Amino acid sequence: TNIEHAVRRLGSCFHQQGHLKRGLGSFRATNTEQEAAASALTASSPPKPGSWKWEESRDSVLAYGALLGLLGLGTLPAVQQNQVADLPYFVGLALATIYIGAHRGLTTGQRQMISFKEGILAPIMASVSLFGCYLLIKYLPDFSLQTFLNGYFWLLGSIAGIGAFGPLLRQVGGPLGQKSLQLPLPEGLLQDEQGESVRTAEFAPSDVLAVVLSLAVASGDLASNHSNFTLNNLMACLIATDILQLVGLRSFRTAGLMLCGLLLYDVFWVFGSPKVIGDNVMLTVATSDIITGPMRILFPRQPGGVGEAADFQFSLLGLGDIAIPGLLACLALRYDASRTVDMKARAQAAAQAITDALASLEPGSSGKQMAETAADAAFAAYDRVADRELQQRENTVNGVNAGSSLPATSKAASMDTGLSSAQETQGGGSAQAGKVVVSEAVLQQRPYFQAVAGSYIGGLLAAFAANNITHLGQPALLYIVPATLGAVMVTGPSRDELGRLWEYTDLPSFGIPVPGESSKEST
Repeated sequence: TNIEHAVRRLGSCFHQQGHLKRGLGSFRATNTEQEAAASALTASSPPKPGSWKWEESRDSVLAYGALLGLLGLGTLPAVQQNQVADLPYFVGLALATIYIGAHRGLTTGQRQMISFKEGILAPIMASVSLFGCYLLIKYLPDFSLQTFLNGYFWLLGSIAGIGAFGPLLRQVGGPLGQKSLQLPLPEGLLQDEQGESVRTAEFAPSDVLAVVLSLAVASGDLASNHSNFTLNNLMACLIATDILQLVGLRSFRTAGLMLCGLLLYDVFWVFGSPKVIGDNVMLTVATSDIITGPMRILFPRQPGGVGEAADFQFSLLGLGDIAIPGLLACLALRYDASRTVDMKARAQAAAQAITDALASLEPGSSGKQMAETAADAAFAAYDRVADRELQQRENTVNGVNAGSSLPATSKAASMDTGLSSAQETQGGGSAQAGKVVVSEAVLQQRPYFQAVAGSYIGGLLAAFAANNITHLGQPALLYIVPATLGAVMVTGPSRDELGRLWEYTDLPSFGIPVPGESSKEST
């Protein structure tokens, strides 16, 4: 029959979505089953797209579980006494931190984008900051900034902990993770993402536990003067994930320039400073007891070590060796997300369109009319989602944002001027209406992120190997930057996308669920 033919056509397009096939297969060529068909589709349709957030997914629970599990393993005496345990410990914590930060950044409401000019200045500003700390340690050992730093890191760690533990505990807390508590707020104290004043704060009992847990971790780290390496590492990892979530690189051109500049910065202050200044500035600052805090990952060093800083009780990995290549991993994941083909969203849109189409038919419509109407509506909805995905890919070329009020010349130049997130995303409603939100499909389509993450592991292993061979402190970026940038340069041509990588410009608003967006799917 005509209807069975339509079912076969739709099923071939959406074979990955069983709910659509089941819904269409529930009716035959009789007018009396028209209402039953619409009801079947409505009941079987999953939640509409536009609401997915990585923090609320099972993947986030697994990632945080891996991070906490590694920290827990590091406390075991048998692990600490193993001569090579520091290597998998550092690699695991670094990779988990980058993974969490990159995925949290997919749907973040506010992201500060690093422009091309800011990328040029990054190594210079880092050098000024590092050398200033060295001068303070070397010539003013009695001048202590530690009280200020302690307060700063306590506050920073508490905020980072709440941002991490809150969504995690909601996921695993069952009924305690449901928003069942309310707190009246004064007018104007808080605003939502649309700028509206929030008069009542809704939160879950697990959120209270998250606040208490975060304050306890930050206070425990402070009470130990950052000498408890497990608490220090937890704080450092959470702070790094916050950085990766809130700060991003504007383009792969910016990434290449900034990472290469920071590579030279790392090499000079490790290898060059002893010849120029007479002291290894990087190592002096990293192992100092005058300036301490969760700025590095630590692991107990076995007695009898040789080489530089052999008397320092910990092996260490600087937080910059995680966060800097992590920015490239974040950019790679957002590029992956901008090119994701979301078959689930297409099938959901088609199912909703069929439901609406069948409901709009006049009573007594023929089986042929039902089949043709359903098929046409499904294919049109499917194509709308596909077209929007294609438009999103075009919107991320040379900073062009469809529907923006910026002139064409301003759009092309925006990647070099460092426009804020608000400036870039203001403008016509067409840009918002045509925006593709990030979905869970990105978790199966991450070729560039996986390439960068894998090469990061290789680069970090090479840095540790060089350290063990030479017994000298190594600039980890010397090994990590060529590995990660090289992974992007190899993956691009293999996918015939090198030109697109060069032209790609990240949009700060990409991936943010737009209020009412899901309701537009069937219009």
